[in-house]
Order: sequence, then C-alpha cells, then structure tokens
Amino acid sequence: MATNGAEEQAPCIVAKPFSNGVFYHEEPLRDAIPLFMLQIIITVLTSRIIYFLLRPLRQPRIVCDIIGGILLGHPVLPSLLSRLPFFPRGTFDHLIQNYTEMLFRQDALSLTRTMAAYGVMLKFFLIGVKIDPRDAWRCGKKAFFIGFCSMMVPFVVLIPFAWLFKSREYVQEDKSTISVVDGIGQTSVFIDIAATVSASSPPVLADILTELRLLNTELGRLAVSASMVNEITRWTIFAIFPVVQLRWDKNGVIGALLELGTSLAIVISVFVMISLWMRWIVRRTPKGGRVGEVHILMVMLAVLAMGVMSDAFGLGFMDAPLIMGLLVPDGPPLGMALVERLELISTEVLLPVFFLGIGWATNFASIQQPLPLLWLLLFMLAGHVVKVLVAVAPAVYSKSSIRNAAVLGLILNFKGLVELMVYLNLKNVTVLDPAGYVAVVVGIVIATAISSLLVSILYDPLNSSGMVGYRTLQHLKSQEQFCLVASVLNEDPVPALLNLVEVSGVDEQSSVCAYVLHLVELGGRSSSSLIAHRNHKDVFVNLGQMDRVHNAFINVEKKKEGVVIVHPFTAISPYATMHQDICSLAMKKKVPFIIVPFPRKDSGGSSEVDQAARSIIPQVLSQAPCSVGVLIHQTLTSSRPLALEHFNYCVRVLFWGGNDDREALAYTARLARHAGVRIFVSRFLPLVHRREDKEMTWDDMIFKEFTRANADNERVAVEEIAVNDVDQMISAIRSIEMECDLVIVGRRQSTSTLLDKALSEWTESPELGVVGDMLASSDFANYSFSVLVVQQHGS
Repeated sequence: MATNGAEEQAPCIVAKPFSNGVFYHEEPLRDAIPLFMLQIIITVLTSRIIYFLLRPLRQPRIVCDIIGGILLGHPVLPSLLSRLPFFPRGTFDHLIQNYTEMLFRQDALSLTRTMAAYGVMLKFFLIGVKIDPRDAWRCGKKAFFIGFCSMMVPFVVLIPFAWLFKSREYVQEDKSTISVVDGIGQTSVFIDIAATVSASSPPVLADILTELRLLNTELGRLAVSASMVNEITRWTIFAIFPVVQLRWDKNGVIGALLELGTSLAIVISVFVMISLWMRWIVRRTPKGGRVGEVHILMVMLAVLAMGVMSDAFGLGFMDAPLIMGLLVPDGPPLGMALVERLELISTEVLLPVFFLGIGWATNFASIQQPLPLLWLLLFMLAGHVVKVLVAVAPAVYSKSSIRNAAVLGLILNFKGLVELMVYLNLKNVTVLDPAGYVAVVVGIVIATAISSLLVSILYDPLNSSGMVGYRTLQHLKSQEQFCLVASVLNEDPVPALLNLVEVSGVDEQSSVCAYVLHLVELGGRSSSSLIAHRNHKDVFVNLGQMDRVHNAFINVEKKKEGVVIVHPFTAISPYATMHQDICSLAMKKKVPFIIVPFPRKDSGGSSEVDQAARSIIPQVLSQAPCSVGVLIHQTLTSSRPLALEHFNYCVRVLFWGGNDDREALAYTARLARHAGVRIFVSRFLPLVHRREDKEMTWDDMIFKEFTRANADNERVAVEEIAVNDVDQMISAIRSIEMECDLVIVGRRQSTSTLLDKALSEWTESPELGVVGDMLASSDFANYSFSVLVVQQHGS
C-alpha cells in the first residue's frame, strides 16, 4: 500500500502528539501535531505562491503543487550545487541534513503518511463522484476511435523502444535473476511507464480543462469523452491481466479462476448494495432540498470501509473508493453535496501533504547516472508525440482542422494525480528506483506544463474569423427568418424573453427561430455537456432533462405555429465559462443576435444566481460573434408574458446615434411590423445641429429610412427632442412617459452626445452603457418595463 514517498521499511516510531510548550523548555516542532500543521501551512503557501508566479504561463494547479512539493521535499538548489566541481564535496551536507531532520523526522512521518493517504482516498472518491460512467457509452464514434487509438497506438509503439534499454551496458542481472537497468529499475517497469504515458485520466483532464476554462468547449468535451474510452481500455488490459497472472502463478489455472470469481462475486455484491443505498438517499432527498448530515457522515465512513476492503483484496487503497464514487449519481443532490462538503478539506488541506511526500520522494541526490534517465525522458516524450500524431491523423484524412486536432492530442497528454500514484506505487514496490522516480515525476511536470501552455496559445474556442453570413441586424433582410440565441439561468427572465420572441416573429415569411439555452451550474460532476432537445428530424429528445423553462417557450411555439420556432438546449458548465456555451452556440448556428438577461440589482431574486448572470455579460459582449442584446428584467413575480390572443405590447426607443443605436433601430424596424406592437421613438439632437441644410450623416440616413418606412404605420410615432447640454438630456429622459413594456437603447451612443464623458464615472454597471445603467438604477425602480441594451457586432 502506497501513501507518500516514505520508504516502507522505515522504523515505525511515533512522536508525542503535543508539546508542553516553550515555557517548559520544549521545542514544539519536535512533536507530531505541530509539525504536521507546519507542513500544511508551508506547503499550501508555497503552492499558491508558485501558482501566482506561473499564471502568465497558464500553468495548472497540479504543476505548481508538484513543483512546490519538490522545492520543499529537498533543498533542491543545495543538492544540485553540491554536485558541481566548483564546491568542495560535502559543502551543503550539513544544511540538507538539518532541514530533513526538522521537516521529515521518522518519528513524525506516520501521521503525515496517514493523513496524506486519507486525503488521496477522499480525492479519488470525489473523482469517481464527478464522473458519469454512462458518458463513455454516449461518446460517439469519433471519441471512441480517438480514445481507443490514443491508448493502444502509443503503447504498441513504445514497447519495442523499451527493449533498447536491455541491450545497453546498464543492464545487469541481480541475485534474484531479475533484469534491471541501473538508475531506473526493473526492465518490466517500462511496460508500466508506457501504459501510463499512453493513458489519459478523465478527472485529470477535466480539472486542468476547468482551470484553462476549456471544459465546455467542443474540444474539451471531445477530449473528456475520448479519455473515458482510453481509461476503460487501460483498465481492461492492465488491471485485470496482472491479477489473473499473479493468481495463475500461485494457484494454477483452476485456483486462479476460482479465487478471481470469488473476489469478483464479493466485490460486485458489495457495490450493488452501495448503488442501491445511494439511489435510496437520492429518493429520500426532496427536490431542491439538501442531503441530510447523517447521510454525508455514513458515506464518509463507507469510503474508509471501502479503502480497507480494497487493501485487503490486494488492490490499492484508493481503487475501491474510486469505484464507489462512480456509483454515486453525479450532480445534485447527492453528488453536489458530497463535493461541496469534502472538496475543500481533501484538496486544499490534506492533498498538499501528499505533494510534500511526493517532493520528499523526488530526491535529486539519488541520481548517479544521468544518461539512462535522459533516455527515459526521451522514451516518455516519444509516447506523447505519438499521442498527438494519433489525434492529428483523422483530421488529415477528413481534411478538418489540423490545428484543433493537434490541440486535442496535447490535451490528452495532461498528467496529474492518477499518474503520480501509479509511479509512487511502482517505487514503493521497488520496481522503480529512486532516480527513475525522479525522472518520471519530472516527465509529468514537463509534459503537463508544455501541453497546457501550447493549448492556451493555439486554441481559441470563440475564434469567429472563419464565420460567414450575417452577424448584425442591419444586414438582415426584412423577409428573412430571424434567428437568435436566448440564454436563461433561472425562470425570472422567462416572461420578458417570451414577449421578445413573440414580437420578433412577424409572419411565416418572416418568422423567428429561437435557440433557447438553459444554463445550469456544473456541480458534483467533472464533465460539462451541451444537450440538444430537438434533433434534425424535428423530434424532441432528451425529454428527461427538459424543464419548465423549455416548456414555456415550446408552448409559445405551439400557439404561434409557423411564426415561432424553438430549439431548446441545456448547457451544464461552471459559471466562469458559461459565456463560451452562449457564444459557441451562436457561432455554430450563425445567428445575428444573442439575448442575455441582466437582473436588476433591486429585484430581490437569488443573489448567487443573479450575480452569476451579471458576471457572464462582459464576457459575452467582448467575445460574441454577432450583435448582443442585454435584457434588463424584473423578477418573475413583477413581470409576466402577455396573452397571445390579445397581444398589446408598447416599446419605447431612445436614439442618439452611433453604431449601437443604429443596431437598436434596426431591431425596432422589425418589431414595427408586428400587428400587436406600438412603438415610440425619441431622437435626441443637440441644438447646434438642428439646421435644415445640415450634412446628411449615416445616422440621419438610417433614421430617415426608418421614418419613411413607417410613415403610414399608425402604431409608430417618432419625435425629435432638442437638448443643449447633458443636464437637459438627463431631464428629458426622466420626463419621458415610461409606461411601456420595453425600452430599447444602444449600449454606446454617438461621441457628440458627451454622455460617456459626463456620466461614465457614475456608472455602476459599465456593461450596460451610460443610458442602460441609468434605466436599470433605482430611479426607475417603480416602473415595470424591461430594458434591451443593444451592442452591434464589431463596433
């Protein structure tokens, strides 16, 4: 059983837990508990400092944790300097010895090992909780092919290279007639290293992709799906075969089959009962409620029991907790509750102690022959290169993006905690020498660091340079279908969005197609997902994951058949990357307009969800491939959809000029064609520009074209308001009759208005613009209207 880097044959000496204090002339760090707390403090602080320093290089947390553990595990700089000819031999030996005796005393290591083992056990359990095994069967042919080949091809290619080490002078036969390579270990270790290099762990990929904010991108989802197939392939070949071979050697074929069958029967029985127990807990938890504390406590005790059982059956102590985690239904309520309660203590408190043990085991002073280790690093590098080529090959064949295929191969090369545990077990059973262990840990750091940096540089999930078609409302033809993406985090903006969808559809020749994207927070699971609820055959699918949000829009489609078309989607992702789901869907569907809701700050809704909704908007505005409308709405109780049979909708438009105002007027022109919509347009003009012979500007052209097109429309009224300065402009806005359903403004107005210069420092929400922020303020809290702030794409 492996815990951390301590040698298994070390004497089991236990220090006193606590000291009597400095007043009794005792040194606190000579006792176990104070030393353990010091180890946690310095490890966490060192890792965080390194993470802060390496942020410009886009390095994930796992790289910083390993580097921090190595720096703390041994005085690396003195160890390397002592090997240089400039310094006399033994110059730094005293310093190294004092440091090691203080932080890694043998009498205090038992506590460190135990807590590190418990932290790893909880982490592997949470890894299993976050994974949905069913995703491996829903991955698709492309992910299955890449996942299977990315495991088998590098492994098959690396095995012949492993025999090259045997033919070198470093190979010798020890007393037990086991072939070894000096400085690396037994020759059989190359098979394990080749398998580990070829493997891709889903939780490792998911954690790093989350840090890089790429988890819910197209390549991120494909990589996680492919890694699940990769991991299943590895388990099938390299987990079952060694067990069968070991039993065969000891008991013969009949004994091996009998012992294996008995073990499997016991394990399956236990896990069937655990699965039924987990589902019983889910059924007992009310919808939207919290899982009881007793259930969380019993699950934690069961994790410990699974660790004991796993160790008793000859497996690693983390294998059974991992499998138990796979049996827990991911997401809310149980999966999310377990992650919320256990993630902090396992990842931020106990796991750093494990990395400290990793650093202690990574002893650079054990390197006596650097050349074999260099060959070992090249051996691992060859596997990573082959893995990238395996991902690129299908792209070359199908003439798709080679760059994205190479990025996918780099993502599959991410390494982390799972690979560290594999190598640590090999070291503890003496298959891998200490110097060889140093080489493989360095290989993990190099592979993950380089891959993360290259992925960040090469992959832009929202690159719209290759997008063709209309991306602004001004370029949309009047008789063309109007497509938009409407994102929803909760039910509050649904009534206002339903009204917008209704007024955007004029008739069957000028219908509206709404891609309704319900955003759900990713909790208690590692892989994000984008679920389409309507297929290409116009049939609704994945009905079990549809909710009232989707049904509200579908009901409008049924009542306005042929005029309103709804395509419902569900995106499950972290709050920090939800904007990628919105923008990528808009890019894929080539829509000209995105609508994102912005809850009023005084609306009284859910603070956490409302804050998440507001945080999405700046990212959407900066990365959207089309024009964007920010819908400032009231809570669900203060707004409601209008009856479709007697639809009467009033719109007020405030126009100054500029790209965004012209885009807002272009959307208004479409609404003016709806029979149930009344529109009042107010154009603000400085007094100095009110001349009959003034120069015809672009704003004048657009505004006059709108006026001319609606000259015979009794439902459209236009007025021009002359203002002399900013104060008059603000007074004019406040004096306008705002008893309407919707106010439309541009996010940024023409520079001649001077609004930005005068009011920008008073703006609370810059993403709304000066006028939008004013209309969303408490000054207009008594009005029930919604506000649509429009930004033109590319402006």
